[in-house]
Amino acid sequence: MRFYFKQLLILGALVFFLLVNSCKKDTGTSIIVQGNVTDGIQHSVLSNAEVTFWSSRIQSGTYNPNYIALATVVTDASGNYSLEITKDKDAGFRITVDKLKYFGQTNDYSVEYLTVGTHTLNYAINPEAYFKLNVKNVSGISNSDYISYWFSNTQPSGFNCCNSIPIEFTGQSYENTVKCRTFGAQIMHVKWVVKKDNVSTPYESSVFCAAFDTTVFNLNY
Repeated sequence: MRFYFKQLLILGALVFFLLVNSCKKDTGTSIIVQGNVTDGIQHSVLSNAEVTFWSSRIQSGTYNPNYIALATVVTDASGNYSLEITKDKDAGFRITVDKLKYFGQTNDYSVEYLTVGTHTLNYAINPEAYFKLNVKNVSGISNSDYISYWFSNTQPSGFNCCNSIPIEFTGQSYENTVKCRTFGAQIMHVKWVVKKDNVSTPYESSVFCAAFDTTVFNLNY
């Protein structure tokens, strides 16, 4: 009787052990990504930045190019984050970093690069600002007056963003306002060429563009 009771105890302990361990994540199939998020211009750590891990996967033997979100975390007070996903039939990975009043960032990785294990990936995102450029011909001479103006430094890409494409106009009376989104905490370089009485004169000016604010520059010619 004691023999069978002892066997039952051993069997019960074995079943309990298997149940407990089956609830644990299989670290042999886990991809852990950790790191830090900072302000790319002011070089300060960023808390409450959202980091999302995405995957495109092979489903029912067919490659699906659409990315699905697998895990999302926000950075702590020191700008640190850590997230973990379980590897599956992945075809590619993507990590996005977003924060209010910052330009978001998208980073694509191959499955060969993000293998099972722990990876440290640090990101720097840039603050946003607005630049308002008021242009006006205040000393018009003739209808042949000409101006061309543009931003010469690197600009972000996206909706409503500043760019380096020149704006041109010929005429005695001209007034225009350009308001666009740009990197904050940087120097904005404005260049322009004015032609009056058949004489062309180049100009340029450098204006500090404060982060999270609108900077106004009046270009009178």
